[in-house]
Amino acid sequence: MFKRLLPVVAGSLFLTACSGGTPTCSDTETVDLVIEISNEELISQLGSEFANLIEMEVDAIRTTGHNSDIDTYECAADLVMKGPGGENAIPVEYTVESTDENDEFYVTVYGL
Repeated sequence: MFKRLLPVVAGSLFLTACSGGTPTCSDTETVDLVIEISNEELISQLGSEFANLIEMEVDAIRTTGHNSDIDTYECAADLVMKGPGGENAIPVEYTVESTDENDEFYVTVYGL
């Protein structure tokens, strides 16, 4: 049900990194941002009333690429959404990259 309602878009947010280096695909701070971005997209598409009924989690996280020269990650996962209509998982891809100052990182999500 959810897959048909959400077109393919990309969103990105940044977070200040607590430690040196870019967080990996499965780091808690990365996963939290993927969920935050996904929730914001759900709100923009369907409204906050509906979005508040949906619980999200990121499952089956895979690192599909890592560029050690610039310390960026390419990731794939399943975004699992649970709500009144049941449970549905959609495949998403996301990137994790540090800023030049290395104290922040960006997460960009594709496939929402």
